[in-house]
Amino acid sequence: SHFGKFGAFYVRGKFFMDVHPPAAKMLVALSEVLAGHNGTFEFKGGEEYPAYVNYVFMRGFNAMFGIALAPLAYLTCRLLRLPPAFAAMAALFVTFDNAITVISRFILLDAPLLAFTALALAMLAGFYRQHARPFSSSWWQWLFGMGVALGLVASAKWVGLFAVALAGAYTIYELWEMFCEPRLQLGAYAKHWAARMAALIVVPVGIYMFWFWIHFAVLTNYDASAAFMPMGFQARLKGSPLAQQPYEVTTGSAIRLQAPGGAGYLHSHVHRYPAGSMRQQITGYGYADGNNVWG
Repeated sequence: SHFGKFGAFYVRGKFFMDVHPPAAKMLVALSEVLAGHNGTFEFKGGEEYPAYVNYVFMRGFNAMFGIALAPLAYLTCRLLRLPPAFAAMAALFVTFDNAITVISRFILLDAPLLAFTALALAMLAGFYRQHARPFSSSWWQWLFGMGVALGLVASAKWVGLFAVALAGAYTIYELWEMFCEPRLQLGAYAKHWAARMAALIVVPVGIYMFWFWIHFAVLTNYDASAAFMPMGFQARLKGSPLAQQPYEVTTGSAIRLQAPGGAGYLHSHVHRYPAGSMRQQITGYGYADGNNVWG
């Protein structure tokens, strides 16, 4: 599993780039730490697992998120006022769902994603049940619980934004109904807006940014994948080739010229333009390469 590889990178503090937010990958790294893995095995396809890699524990750790789906399904149904028998049936459906059973056993991001999504749905159901008791202690608890769950699901994989969209759609519907209520005072209506902005925007965004703060705080060792990052960031990584030379450009310096915003590097080719100047080709290139170095 390449997510096991990312977990090993966290254990070693080796910088890497990935399309997914870091929260679920950090949970994979946590399972590796608890399993006693030192991060040297990178889970390459086809390789035999060394004896010191306790992948059984790691898969069991991941499976706990799949196990949590059954009680969360029961809780959500009860919060929606379904009878206990129907809620138990829903939990059994989740328990014996073959796809969930299989995917929860692998070292992937999907089990935490599903668990956080189910948690967000349960929090939404609990908040819905409190709609007749606004600003009560339980109303606040369910509202901020939903904000925390949305922050977790968005920090696991970006597909979790569908859960955020569901909560957002319900929030817009609820606020629109309040807007159409003539007996609701303007001050109370503004308080409803402020509460939801704090719980459903500030809290999730704060949690999302917190995971990235940990991500950059842990990954301090240089890797070639850092070439996508700005030069100043690369120079601060331990072992970076940019840190081995003066930061100021002097006579004899070897430099790489990068476009603003971390885009491609100025890159030379041995080929010549087939028309026009007929000179050596100079282009932009987004990856680390010896032809990006100018001196």
